[in-house]
Amino acid sequence: MSSFATTIAVVEPDRTVKAPPGMAVGTTVLMAPMPSTTELLNDTARRARFKATHRAIREAMQAHSDTELITDKKIVAVVRRARQSPRAG
Repeated sequence: MSSFATTIAVVEPDRTVKAPPGMAVGTTVLMAPMPSTTELLNDTARRARFKATHRAIREAMQAHSDTELITDKKIVAVVRRARQSPRAG
């Protein structure tokens, strides 16, 4: 079985991507574009949804007694509800 490692590299101005040391020539890689940290921090709607999701999870955990653990199913339901909140344009 193959093992997977996550490595982040940046596309250079000349459109090249420098592989990290130790990555063998011919290695198969997956490239996925990601927003920059600055973009993520400046996306107020995204941050608001994250805060709402975090708050909903915390409230769901507090609503249960110490002897009752919240299930993965309940956490997924809370996250789904939070993701359905209106998004800015």
